[in-house]
Amino acid sequence: MNIEHKHLLAGGNNGINKINLSKMSKNSKRILLLLFITLFINIMGFSLIIPIKPQLIMDIAKTDLSNAAILGGYLLFGYALGQFLMSPLIAALSNKYGRKKILLFSILASAIDFLVMAFTMHMEILFLSRFLLGVLSATIATVNLAIVDISPPEKRAVNFSIIASAIGLGLMVGPFLGGIIGEFVGIRGPLLLGALLFTINLILVYYFVPETLKEKSKEQLQWKKLTPFGIFKSLKKATNLPVQLLGASFLYQLAFHSFTSIWAYYMIDKFNWGALQIGGSLLFVGLTNFFVQNVLIRFLLPKLGEQKTFLLGASFIIPAFFAYATVSIDWFVYIIIVFGSLGALMKPCLQAIMSSFLPYHKQGELMGVITSINGISLMVGPLIMTQTFSFFKTNDSSSFLGAPFILSMLFAIVATIIVLRVFSKMKIQSFA
Repeated sequence: MNIEHKHLLAGGNNGINKINLSKMSKNSKRILLLLFITLFINIMGFSLIIPIKPQLIMDIAKTDLSNAAILGGYLLFGYALGQFLMSPLIAALSNKYGRKKILLFSILASAIDFLVMAFTMHMEILFLSRFLLGVLSATIATVNLAIVDISPPEKRAVNFSIIASAIGLGLMVGPFLGGIIGEFVGIRGPLLLGALLFTINLILVYYFVPETLKEKSKEQLQWKKLTPFGIFKSLKKATNLPVQLLGASFLYQLAFHSFTSIWAYYMIDKFNWGALQIGGSLLFVGLTNFFVQNVLIRFLLPKLGEQKTFLLGASFIIPAFFAYATVSIDWFVYIIIVFGSLGALMKPCLQAIMSSFLPYHKQGELMGVITSINGISLMVGPLIMTQTFSFFKTNDSSSFLGAPFILSMLFAIVATIIVLRVFSKMKIQSFA
């Protein structure tokens, strides 16, 4: 008997709940498609900036590539700090006022942020805009909560994967468009397009995405519990969720920040790639991730289950990090991307496993904790990766420019060991 079935039995689902679930399932495919489109547009908008970010920072700050990498890390730190501090409150507000209102608020903030970036010539304004967006950013977490709302436990991993594939598809199309526009129009062009996309997304959500929250929380907001550590303590006391899984999730997030933080800088320095080539490589990353999360996982999950599917992804991404660090031929990067894309199996499986430990009314708190963890990793990860890259770049150690990917490999190894230990305990308990 798997964990999800245990929770179904423990929850004592009655006939009324089954009827409600049946009614929801008739509409769930349409809602799932709308949420997919919403997240796709959101991620595509954000990822437009990736190929032109180094040039944008160099243009605004009047600096070189090495210092631009450091400033890029600080920008991500400011965004992540805002997200870390406010994500528990945002999750609580979505439980109290509904998913749709929070989505609309977050998307509006994104549109304003991109307009500010498109016209500013001051790094201070850029930092402030990024920090405020982090405070108000909740699109991914809110969409994930909506998935919990419309999905029976046995469907969550697949539905999380479908939504995660929207991120992969957005990362495929966004950087490619950003690279083309940045190459032929100018580095500010992708930012204006991003503002337009977020405006379109706002209209889509307002008119077509329904409210998915089944019952709004009537509890008074307790501010002590709405700090990142307060909500973590509350979740730990109220559930039997293994906290080690949250730690492993944090380490995996750190590992993947070698992509988000230094990919463009690394490829510019190592292979002299331009915005179009960087965008093209990220297009291929998105394409392979989309296939893994939308096609391959549907085949693997029924055969292997969530735990084995997760570990399969880990067994491919770890050597892929090493390969990125040591690659010396530019076309071979695409070979590594193919194998490394199996790492996209990990996030939806781990998220579904953690979700299965909690009753429905605690899912919002879980997403708040996960978002806070992502915020911490986004504060720490980019700084570690960009500072490491800049250190070796400044000291002319070109053979060690891949050091951030080595760090990612080590983080992923430690996280996988932690997850293996948790899985072994879960098996012992299931036979107890």
